[in-house]
Amino acid sequence: MSNTIIYFLRATSVETSPLPGLINRITTHYNPTILPTWSLQQLLFRSTPSPAAVDGNPKAIPPRYLQLVTLPDYPNDTLVAITPTTPNSTTDDDDEDDETTKKPSATVISIPAGPSTDEFTQLLLTKFGPLWQRRRVVAVIEGSAMEVGGFRVRAGELRTDVGAAQVVRGVIAEVSHVGQSADGEEGRDGEGMARAFWNGLGVEGAREFRGGEVGKRDDGFGNVRLWCQVLMLNDLYQRN
Repeated sequence: MSNTIIYFLRATSVETSPLPGLINRITTHYNPTILPTWSLQQLLFRSTPSPAAVDGNPKAIPPRYLQLVTLPDYPNDTLVAITPTTPNSTTDDDDEDDETTKKPSATVISIPAGPSTDEFTQLLLTKFGPLWQRRRVVAVIEGSAMEVGGFRVRAGELRTDVGAAQVVRGVIAEVSHVGQSADGEEGRDGEGMARAFWNGLGVEGAREFRGGEVGKRDDGFGNVRLWCQVLMLNDLYQRN
């Protein structure tokens, strides 16, 4: 059972960020313990289209996607996620809905952060360049984190590179139930409790993403898959 839900609040303009309002709601409703800031980054690659795909063949093999992701729960690692090639694969060109559970589950491995990650990235950009095309970089830099009772909230501005500048697309928030449930069992219905906590803040207009099927593999990467599927959604980076 997943203990985490991710929420996204779209920025209404380049100059306006929903982050101060969200932080104000949390501090107004509760007396949170402030935690160290956090960051994440996604470097997205797409497999080079096959000749059939270029020719417009509807039976062409769908693209695969490779993500290099850094997350605060893995401070010493870089996560490498590769989506399977299926007719229902998520693409960065399609319109996506909120139901992340419909998307194919990625294969995830971890590699040490630092020189090993740098070497792997250079291999993708150079020697494997004909196979993988770089798509975009997404990041949260020095996001806010706090703990309220048995809940941890991480929130930060989701930014994408546009030329030499970074543009804020909105606020991404991770709400996790990290305590015990009412019956004393750790993690029991943690997802439902995280939703109840968020609903209590009265935040309107947020998109919700749940773990569902992506968290059912017993390899410890359920939340990694959830983050990867959310960051893959192209419409997060489009203006209304």
